[in-house]
Amino acid sequence: MSQTPIILTFQFPAKKLSRLRMAALRLGIRVRPVAVWEYLNSIGSFTGDLGSFDSMYDGPSFRDEMLVLAHFPDGLIDRFLHALRDAGLPPVACKAVLTEHNKGWNVLELHEQLRKEHEAMNQGHALHDGQA
Repeated sequence: MSQTPIILTFQFPAKKLSRLRMAALRLGIRVRPVAVWEYLNSIGSFTGDLGSFDSMYDGPSFRDEMLVLAHFPDGLIDRFLHALRDAGLPPVACKAVLTEHNKGWNVLELHEQLRKEHEAMNQGHALHDGQA
């Protein structure tokens, strides 16, 4: 039995979240905003892949938006990203697909990893741009 595709959203302003929801709804994708107080739970707990536990995060949040896509069948990620572009939503730098490797990470761990990867990619592009 396949699970319903789901997108976890983090730090999305209400208007942008509404536009993202409309794009996702048209494709049969569920959207689950994650609140800051939930950040100690594993990513898999929000998607139904792992159990959750009672935790209450009361530390600072990160500022940038983040998306996690889970249970997307072949081709749906591309269709979803096209739908976001068609809706006029700018790209989200921190995004990930749920994997066996990251489903046990909490929100803060995943965000830190994505931030490091994004930084490394940007530095790589800057290095290559300077080498004509």
